[in-house]
Amino acid sequence: VRRHQVDRLLGVGDKRETSHVGRDSLARQFVKDFSAEWLDLDQLDFTQPDRKLYRNYDPIVRMAMLDETHEFLVDMVLEDRPIKNLVAADYTYLNSRLCRYYKLEQDVSQGIQKIDVSEVSHRGGLLTQGSILKVTANGSATSPVVRGAWVAERILGMKIPPPPEGVPAIEPDIRGAATVREQLAKHSNDESCASCHRQMDPFGFAMESFDPAGQWRSHYFAVKKGRVKLGAKVDSSGQLPDGQYFADIDELKRVLASQPEKIARGLASHLIVYGTGGELSFSDRQAIDQIVTTAQETEYGFRSLLKSVVTSPLFVEK
Repeated sequence: VRRHQVDRLLGVGDKRETSHVGRDSLARQFVKDFSAEWLDLDQLDFTQPDRKLYRNYDPIVRMAMLDETHEFLVDMVLEDRPIKNLVAADYTYLNSRLCRYYKLEQDVSQGIQKIDVSEVSHRGGLLTQGSILKVTANGSATSPVVRGAWVAERILGMKIPPPPEGVPAIEPDIRGAATVREQLAKHSNDESCASCHRQMDPFGFAMESFDPAGQWRSHYFAVKKGRVKLGAKVDSSGQLPDGQYFADIDELKRVLASQPEKIARGLASHLIVYGTGGELSFSDRQAIDQIVTTAQETEYGFRSLLKSVVTSPLFVEK
């Protein structure tokens, strides 16, 4: 009964609505509500990109970014796409304005539509979508720590503890005298800091190839004597806690996609918290593992995982 109700509430299989808009309106409402909490999209307007540095960002681009993520997730839900697509899809949803903003050459007519993206574009998956890149930046600079912690917590469901008291935050050097990576190397010499930074910073380093406004970059900006110039070259390579190296965001996406059970476990955890309002505890780990195992046959399809969550004892007992 609960599995049927999931389909009903998402509008799946409802033959009365044949248009794309009618068919997915219920799913879109779920996606908007869930992603606001899960992906921090409700904080999209918390900061605004510096107009002097990122002149192409405007309200139209901002809305298109949000639409991209929402449409991508609606498709994930309705088509029961494999969970690995969250990090390594070879498509996204764009309109003509966002396509130009991303500097892609696809021919996009009016309205947002599904677009195949090649690896050359570096797009595809949540980690390269403008809404995510913006919400994980402060408007003028990026931080591998902030973005890395976001990937660890939101995509992989890891628990990152707050920094020890008395440890200063890393502030990007807008003069271009030092890269964030160089600052973090010194900051992480403290073993109490290093244990957490090793888990999350590599994800953030890979995302450094995107600026605070969600556009691709090869160099940082440096502000010298009030003038904006190209600064240090971006180094988006890193090493994951399990020892795997990656050269850039494209290689990181492939590594993450090869471990779909970790992504599924992270999503299941967030669905439980969203659906029940209760935080997960150590004793819930076995129940989460069972939820993930149940959805394995569909390559951890998004909707299959949602049904596995809803039909688990944890969902009704927590």
